[in-house]
Amino acid sequence: MSTDIADLRPIIRKLVSRINPSQDEIRKSMSLILAGKASDAAIASFLVSLEMKGQTPEEITTILQTIKKYAIKIRPNITGSLVDTCGTGGDTLKSFNISTAAAIIACAAGCKIAKHGNRSISGFCGSADFLEFIGMDLTTSPDITCKAIENIGFGFLYAVKFHPAMRNVASARESMGIRTVFNIVGPLSNPCTNLSAQVIGVYELSLLETIAVALRNADVEELMVVHSNDGFDELSNTCENNILWIVGKKIKRLRLHPRDVNLSVAKPEQLLIYSQKDSIRDTLQVIYGRANREKEDIAVLNASAALVIGKIAKDLKEGVEIAREAIKQGTPQKKLSELIQRCGDNEKLIKAEEEFLLT
Repeated sequence: MSTDIADLRPIIRKLVSRINPSQDEIRKSMSLILAGKASDAAIASFLVSLEMKGQTPEEITTILQTIKKYAIKIRPNITGSLVDTCGTGGDTLKSFNISTAAAIIACAAGCKIAKHGNRSISGFCGSADFLEFIGMDLTTSPDITCKAIENIGFGFLYAVKFHPAMRNVASARESMGIRTVFNIVGPLSNPCTNLSAQVIGVYELSLLETIAVALRNADVEELMVVHSNDGFDELSNTCENNILWIVGKKIKRLRLHPRDVNLSVAKPEQLLIYSQKDSIRDTLQVIYGRANREKEDIAVLNASAALVIGKIAKDLKEGVEIAREAIKQGTPQKKLSELIQRCGDNEKLIKAEEEFLLT
């Protein structure tokens, strides 16, 4: 049963007054919300006041830890690193599903991937939308997803399936219609308890440091938080990129230009799409080695980041080369087929191939 707004009123008063609450206050408030004990009005007031104050890294860390506490968790039995690639969305640039293509390419190149994702928030096609269209069963059980990671090297963790407590905030978030802290922490909350590394793309330069510091205080061993100068929440082949690379508790700041890894400079419009079907077509074509050079380049660039933190490549330049070779060998296509056969309907994948690759 939902409670009155009074339960969250003390912390809301602090937030409205631009006072940072304690971690314990954040944790208790989030527990009320995720346990379904807060009304929609209370949730909305909490989220809006937190957004107005601005989230500190410590608050993001605490919210993330609380979300993970309520998640359905898995622990794949693997050796070596387990990596996720996920953007926060919200970059307003409508590109194909770069992080999913990059994750599958990285898997094909030897990296174990636990891809956490959801439906689109700001774009035409999120990772869940893409995978569902080509045959992925989004209701796949956590056990089967765990086995897919162990046996294929790739599993998709659909956020709705693994975070059932988030349904308690869905109505309030929908009625608010604004970006909140959940848009930031949602993509970060991979429920694998042995996840060792993440590539996180952020939609605003101002979030780079905040998220890097927040995740440095979490449990993941190695992180790359990235943002391109022209606004992509990915590493981009269109311009210089900002990277905060966290190993242990140390943060290393890097700037990466496409030419640094032997990539040509593309124009943003060469990467953009105008519909969900455009996104599905381009994502499939990249995975199958049928895309134009510009789209393949941005995918292998992001795959290279996963390969570096996944201990497959010694640096981003080598990562690009390894990812490119995997595409030439047709391995990403094989990995995608194995995933759908294990966790979905292969007939849908065949139909998607016929629609987007044979016409």
